[in-house]
Amino acid sequence: MLDFIGYHRKEFRLDNQFRAMTSLTRRQLLDQIEHFPHLPTGCSIVLDDGAKMRLADHIRAQLGASFIERAREVGEYEEPLLGRYLRRSGREITELYQGRSVSWTGLLRRTHLLPGDPPDGEEALLARVRAFLHVDDPERVQAYTRMLEDDAPHYGDLDERDRVYARMLFFQLWPLGGITRDGFTSYDEGFAALRRQHAFRAELRQVLAYNLECTTRVPIPLRAVGGRRDVPLTVHASYTREEILSALNEVEIRGPLPTDFRQGVKWCESTRTDALFITRAKDYALSPTLFHWESPSHTSETSRTGLRYRNHVEMGTDVLLFLRPDRTSDIGSPQPWTFLGPAEYASHTGSSPMAVTWRLRRELPAAVWSYARIS
Repeated sequence: MLDFIGYHRKEFRLDNQFRAMTSLTRRQLLDQIEHFPHLPTGCSIVLDDGAKMRLADHIRAQLGASFIERAREVGEYEEPLLGRYLRRSGREITELYQGRSVSWTGLLRRTHLLPGDPPDGEEALLARVRAFLHVDDPERVQAYTRMLEDDAPHYGDLDERDRVYARMLFFQLWPLGGITRDGFTSYDEGFAALRRQHAFRAELRQVLAYNLECTTRVPIPLRAVGGRRDVPLTVHASYTREEILSALNEVEIRGPLPTDFRQGVKWCESTRTDALFITRAKDYALSPTLFHWESPSHTSETSRTGLRYRNHVEMGTDVLLFLRPDRTSDIGSPQPWTFLGPAEYASHTGSSPMAVTWRLRRELPAAVWSYARIS
């Protein structure tokens, strides 16, 4: 038996002991303090009411630190590199980006660790950094980082697969096609504007490198979709709506934009793919390889869409499943989807809506199975 709760100095990082044992974030610890899941067989953590209260108060204090308190801490460490600061302080990267106005660059400017005045447009781009906290598969990190370097290639000089990655990055930065809708006339115009943002690019490169350093995911590249091999999606990686639609060739500068899409399903003609965007509610995993999904209410089993779902193998079309537990993340930004990979029709019941059971080609990761399974 180990005693982790005592009367410690205020700065003692009590929550780090529990994070090391459970692999939970601070916010998850706060939510699950009554019962700690995913412990090894035969292990348990039992806290009395007083210990729970002290731990909860400690975590809230860590989560609720203001920008000024964060800046004071960064100034005390005098550490200009994001990864080294996070490792030395024991902070989670998500803590740093709680709120659109908080950024590593802003903290460095506040503490005079980064000299000079910010260029025009920096603030809007810094607000987008937290939209990259999920990016941790090697190929995507490498492709994004290449476009963020001082000597980044021009869009027209990229091969087709890297152009797709460039579009994914572009719409992550500018979902409206620019600062305002259709603000840029070409991708090269947008990336030229990005080259002037030295501090922002440095921060985003550090975020991507830190993400990759911390990942435990084994990348599973997606094979050809719709006969195309330039769809750069990785099974079990996480993606935003902007990235998914860009990868599937459904958005274009001066054309359809990510913000135009609001539905939970999308037929992608150019890749002959049905993309299902699932937010865990009425849909759930029946097993690590079977997933129950309810179609939109207007989809009947004899409609063109319904028949395509049922006969997609024979018709040569693909079905891709994307799942997320909630609409918003712990830091208040849109929750990205985990790509479950290609699926095949197994069965269905009903019509308008159809209750379809899909068979996944890859088993669900344990972390996804824990929230996706039927309770």
